[in-house]
Amino acid sequence: MPEQQALQIFAARVRKALLQAYLNSGLMAEGVLYIFPRTWAEGTSAKAYSSFSADIGDYTSDLEPTSVPHVDEHDASKMKEGAVGRFLLTKERKSGPIHVAVRGKCLAISAGYHILVCHFGLEGEVLTIPRFIYDQVIARSVPGNNPNAAKAERLRSFLIPRKYIDPGAREDNSLYKVNILAAVVMEEDAFIVVDFARITQVHVVSGSRFWTEEDMSPGSETWETRLWSRFKGGPDWVCEPDAALEELDEWRQEVLEKATHTPIIDVLLDANGPGGGVGQHLANDLLFCCALHPDTPANVLCADDDLYGSLRDTFPSFMAKFSSKTYFARCGSTPNTRNPFSFNLTSDTNFLRGYVQVYRKEEARVPAALYDLYQSRGLLDPQHTMGTPYTRGWVPTDKQFKLLPVRFFEGGANKRYHVIRAKPPSTWPVAYITPYTFNDVTRAGFCTTLGPASFKEPMRNKLDTEAIAAMRKGKPGRPKKVRTGERGRPRKPLTMATIERISAIPRSVKRTKVHVEEDKENAEGGLEDVVPTRRYSTRSGKN
Repeated sequence: MPEQQALQIFAARVRKALLQAYLNSGLMAEGVLYIFPRTWAEGTSAKAYSSFSADIGDYTSDLEPTSVPHVDEHDASKMKEGAVGRFLLTKERKSGPIHVAVRGKCLAISAGYHILVCHFGLEGEVLTIPRFIYDQVIARSVPGNNPNAAKAERLRSFLIPRKYIDPGAREDNSLYKVNILAAVVMEEDAFIVVDFARITQVHVVSGSRFWTEEDMSPGSETWETRLWSRFKGGPDWVCEPDAALEELDEWRQEVLEKATHTPIIDVLLDANGPGGGVGQHLANDLLFCCALHPDTPANVLCADDDLYGSLRDTFPSFMAKFSSKTYFARCGSTPNTRNPFSFNLTSDTNFLRGYVQVYRKEEARVPAALYDLYQSRGLLDPQHTMGTPYTRGWVPTDKQFKLLPVRFFEGGANKRYHVIRAKPPSTWPVAYITPYTFNDVTRAGFCTTLGPASFKEPMRNKLDTEAIAAMRKGKPGRPKKVRTGERGRPRKPLTMATIERISAIPRSVKRTKVHVEEDKENAEGGLEDVVPTRRYSTRSGKN
C-alpha cells in the first residue's frame, strides 16, 4: 500500500490546489464531501470486507440543508436505509473549509462538518482534477471488471472519456475506467479518492461545527481521540517525531523485559509497532541506511547500544526527507498538461533514482561514511559471522560512494533486500540465507511500482516509446508547439534522443569486487544457489 512518501505528495497536491484557489479568488477554498457506494468492495461469503465506516459524534442532520439531492439507484442499493452515514448520500451538505493531514499510512481531508479519513490499499491514491472533468467522469458509471457479471454490475466504475488518453500511450481498446470511492469537491477542482483494486477504506468523522486546522493538528483532542481511531498505527515520524521517538524507546524497554526475538523488519511493518508510516520499501531502505540486517532479532538489536543507536539516530532524518521542499520539488511536480490523468514521468524518474536505496534495486549507491560503517562491522565480509567482534583490517574508502549489488530474500510475510554478505549467527531464530533473483524496479515497464506517480490510472497514460518512435519516424523538422493555456512552459514533445534514452534496455550491473567474491563463495558452496523468484501481480507486492 502507499507509504508515507506517497501520502506526503497526496497532501501536497491538496495544499497546492487550495493555495491556487485562494490566489484566484482571494477567499479560502471550501468544499463538499461526496461518497460513491456503487464503487465500494463487498467482500465474499468467506470473508467480510467493508469500504466505509462513520463516526457521527454530535452531528445532527438539522445542521445542513433539508433539500434532497438526486440519489443514484446503484448507490442507494449498496447503502440501504438505516445504514450508518447514509445521510451523506441522501442530504445536501454545506460547503465548508478544507484542511488536510497525514498520519502514518492514513490521510484526512476535512470539508465543513465532515472529515474524510482514507486508509489506502495497494492502488489507492488521491488525484486533483478540474471540476468540469470531475462532472464529466461521474456522469456515467458502468459495470466493473469483475469476471462475475452480477457482481460486476454491483461493483461499478466510472468511465473516463477517451479524450483523456494521451497521444503516444499504449494501445488498449478496453474502456478507461476509474473507481472513485469518495470526493471532496470545490468550485474549480475536486479531490478524488480512487483505487483500481477497491481495497482502500474510507472513514467519515462528523461533528457539530466546521472542522478547523487546529483540530487536524497533532496534540488536538480530535487528533488523539477520533481522527485516527478507526485504523491502527502509532505516532507519525514526520509530524510527531518526538512522540515517535518516545514510543521507540518504550518499545525497546518492552523488548528487553520480554526478550522478544521478532526480526526487526517484521517489527517495523507491524501496524502496532513503532514504524508509523513505514511499509516494505521504507523498512528495507531504513535498515540499509542503519547498516542493520533485516533479520536482526529485536532483543539482539535492543541489547546493543550501537545497533539501537543507529536505528534511533537515523529514523527521524530518514523519514523527514519525504516532507522536505527538495522532495516535493523533485517528486511532487504537476505536468503542464490539461489532462489530470497524465503520467508524471519526471516524478517517477526522480523518485526511483533518488529515493529508493535497496528495495527492488539491483545495485545500491552507498555513501562513503555508510560504506565504512558496513566495513567496520564486518558486514561485507562473507567469512564473518554477525554478532561477533570483527578483527580483520579494513581500509576506509577514498571514494564519495561505492556501488554494491543488492540481494533479495523472501520468507514470511515480508521481503528482505540488503547488501550484507556476512553470515547470520545460528542463534537467530529467523534468518533467510537463500537469495532469489529479481528484476530491478526501473524495468517494470507498464506495471505499477513505487512512488507517488506509479498508480493504475496515470499508468494508463505512460508513454509507449516504441509507438512514439514509430509515429515520429520519417517526420523531419521541429515538432508543432503544444499550447495548454496554463502558466509556464508546456512540456516539450519527446525528441528521438529522449525516446531512445528512456526506452533503452538497461545495461547489466557493473561488476564489482563484491560480485566477484560472491561468485567465488557460491562456487565453493558457501551460499545456496540463487533461486528464481515467483512473479507477483500487485503494486507493492512485486519483488
